[in-house]
Amino acid sequence: MRAVAFLFHKFPARSEVRIALHWKSHSLVCMVSPSSTSDEHASRVQTHMTSPTAPDILVIGGAHVDRIGRSFARLEPGQSNPGRLRCSVGGVAGNVARGLARLDWQVALSTISGEDDDARFLKRQLESERINADLIITNPDKPSASYTAIEDRNGALDAAIADMDIYDSFSVEQIEVCIASLKQPTLILADTNLPADTLEQLVALKGDHRLAISAVSGPKANRAGDCLASLDLLFCNGAEAAILAQEFADPEALPEILMEDGVKSGIITRGDAGLTAWQGEKVWKLPAPPVKVRSTNGAGDCLCACVLHGHLLGLPFEKALAYGMAGANLALMSEQSVPDMLNRQMLDACLADIPQAETESQTS
Repeated sequence: MRAVAFLFHKFPARSEVRIALHWKSHSLVCMVSPSSTSDEHASRVQTHMTSPTAPDILVIGGAHVDRIGRSFARLEPGQSNPGRLRCSVGGVAGNVARGLARLDWQVALSTISGEDDDARFLKRQLESERINADLIITNPDKPSASYTAIEDRNGALDAAIADMDIYDSFSVEQIEVCIASLKQPTLILADTNLPADTLEQLVALKGDHRLAISAVSGPKANRAGDCLASLDLLFCNGAEAAILAQEFADPEALPEILMEDGVKSGIITRGDAGLTAWQGEKVWKLPAPPVKVRSTNGAGDCLCACVLHGHLLGLPFEKALAYGMAGANLALMSEQSVPDMLNRQMLDACLADIPQAETESQTS
């Protein structure tokens, strides 16, 4: 990526402490004092021009604190591994909302948190990025969700614990509040951290709003199973697509199966093999350009945010796919799940490294 390599030294991680990663206890204990948002980003977000009461997009789902520990050297199981722990906002909805805010869209976010330090950190960080957090609700009986991961020195995920029970208490009544807050047709992105009945209520109430859903994992993908025919766009990886399609034999057949299930438009990410996408009866393949990976955390969420950026701009679907691939590459080249360097100018510059999406087939 010619356009971005020279910028990495300018953007240190927002919150980090040096620690020892202890594998035998399977736990991480740290004290974190998060630093404020960088001056560069604080200046940039002041350029938002739209009213906070009229969001360009409403994002609903998981937003919590990510704690990512990375070893300085090769991981040694059963040993204390010197490394670093970074704390930041994460979750699919959280990452997508932050990505879109950095692309100068007015974003509203709804999630559910506990009444604890993580919840307060989350809200401070979101508000510092000019994300409307008025629709965040609390459940005082549960701790806030959290994600704790261990990466090797090359940024590959080795193990993670996702404590997400609180999201099961996101109620259908809150969906009604979210929809009532929208005074004009609006793009909505929801993730499958939400319970199945909550997603079904979102579909039932969406009306003229456009709805995209992002699957967050294999076990949670099928929560969207009864919503497929009502979606305007589906984001998933190969494993999640297979679960939704109830077909594990031929990955190449998954787009056609999901089309037959009523999914109008969708994207299946395939890691370093790129992605497959469809809209109507047209199918594209977009290969992934080579990139030096620093961390895989957040790459899929940045892809989602940047595809939606293209959608909000009114671009053709294949151009939005290129934006998505460029955003994913920026995330892969950064240790941050949503890179500080992400902005419209940088994203446009990265398009030069993205191959053109090729039409793979036309279904009959």
